[in-house]
Amino acid sequence: MSRALHRPGRRRARLRARRTRHASLAGFTLLELMVALVAGLVAITAIYYVGGASSQHFHEQQRISQTQMSVRMAMEQLRRDIARAGFFGTPNSRLEQRCWTPAFEIEAIDFEDNPDAAVLPEAATNRVEADRLRLVGNYATGDAYFVNTLDNTGGAAFLQREWQGFRRDFGIVGVDFDDEAFNDVFRPERMLHLQTLQGNHFFVGIQSATGINAQVRFDRPIGVGGTCVGGLAGGALVAPLSMIEYRVVDPDVTPELAAIRSPAPEAVQQATGRQNAVLIRRELNPQTGALIPGTTRVVLEYVANFDLGFVFDDEVRPGLRPNLVRRDDAAAEGQIDISPHHVRSVIVDLAARTAGEDERFPYVARGPNEALTRYEVNPAVTGAARVRSLETEIVLPNLASRNLRP
Repeated sequence: MSRALHRPGRRRARLRARRTRHASLAGFTLLELMVALVAGLVAITAIYYVGGASSQHFHEQQRISQTQMSVRMAMEQLRRDIARAGFFGTPNSRLEQRCWTPAFEIEAIDFEDNPDAAVLPEAATNRVEADRLRLVGNYATGDAYFVNTLDNTGGAAFLQREWQGFRRDFGIVGVDFDDEAFNDVFRPERMLHLQTLQGNHFFVGIQSATGINAQVRFDRPIGVGGTCVGGLAGGALVAPLSMIEYRVVDPDVTPELAAIRSPAPEAVQQATGRQNAVLIRRELNPQTGALIPGTTRVVLEYVANFDLGFVFDDEVRPGLRPNLVRRDDAAAEGQIDISPHHVRSVIVDLAARTAGEDERFPYVARGPNEALTRYEVNPAVTGAARVRSLETEIVLPNLASRNLRP
């Protein structure tokens, strides 16, 4: 009796087990599969957008870091050259003791206020400037050299080849003398500063150089004998003088840069905010101002601001404490034209921007005394370029030590 009663219960249990086994073998239902696909799609989309935003942020930070490093390196180049102004030269040749007027007056420093503003995109909108700076000194070597003798007309000088400074730069004649280096230092595009034992200064152009004889020929003879030269000028000090110029240019129209570039069309540059302006360093002929071929070097790309200020010593009476006055822009340009020898330091405000404009970084108009942090390259493009800048004061020891008056 009891066996008959339990038989239907066992049958139902077997049926339930069979159905459960069949259900497990059947896999996911369509609804479960759709839910899984939607969840996976949401996860993948979230990862994509988070990864894309992170990647964009990373690349933007890389551009900012590269811009900041470029500004630092450019400032170091400026610091070295500006501090060297007047090195083995003169702050102002008009105030030196001399016997005749040179064909070209030498000034250690010259400045033009904002002549290249048109090169910077939207310069007025961003309140930025593109000044121009010229420096004169011995930028070819770290030494001056001694005269052994002049030729019989005073048109050429033979240098002392045994002096250690000469050997350090050019080697020992007959052993390791570098004739090419000598000719390159005393190249015809440069000038020569000669100071005699009597204290007289001569500034002449270099006509030619002959390394094997350590001979430098002048474009204007200085004569021999008398109170000016003192015999054959034995022991006189000589140094080559170079003129170095810093200015902001458009690389697409500057001949020495355009020859090695393949720029994008102007419309593309404007649309992408990649209009470039570069700070260059180049050497000029001090007498003519002409560019010496092959001397143009790019110091900084995507320049946002190159603004110079100057500190002058206005005290003209010797022996008194300096009267230091800062001047900028047109006031500085006018004062340097009158008395370049009074400059005691240069204040450089240098800035660069990222190549493109970031649409997530909106442009905000800059106030008169506010820091430059963003740059409007093209008003038609949403966003602004990020800016990194440095400001530093560079003293001029070669001008201060001479302390020429008035």
